[in-house]
Amino acid sequence: MRPIVSLFAAALLALAGAVSAPAQVVSPPRGSPQRTAILDAVRPMAEAELGKPVEFVVNEMRVLGEWAFVVLAPQRPGGGKIEYAYTRYQQAVDNDMFGGLVIALLRQTPKGWLVYQYDLGATDVVWLEWKQLYPVPPEVFPN
Repeated sequence: MRPIVSLFAAALLALAGAVSAPAQVVSPPRGSPQRTAILDAVRPMAEAELGKPVEFVVNEMRVLGEWAFVVLAPQRPGGGKIEYAYTRYQQAVDNDMFGGLVIALLRQTPKGWLVYQYDLGATDVVWLEWKQLYPVPPEVFPN
């Protein structure tokens, strides 16, 4: 009987360790389907403001479970510069009040990644408010 109890106790300890282990934030590698899907979810919003086509340089991509947080530098394909003269952001660019980055919070749904929050050009830490609006694990956001 003692070996059965020992096996049972070992199984419980292993299960407890697996349950209590915190999930890890990951950054999907370049070319991975998850990274591509996240970028493709954000792209239409950037293209609506900046014109097509837009590609991104990923400054930060943090994924934890169903949530993703990204900081992206928009550019034209091949590294071409975005001309803000044809956007509503030119005055902010002229006044040094434009950060130039896309910052977004996304959530994975059965139909794909959904953009919950999006900001282009922030010069502040816009995601501080997002932490309070959604049930996002705090690890998704940078410190």
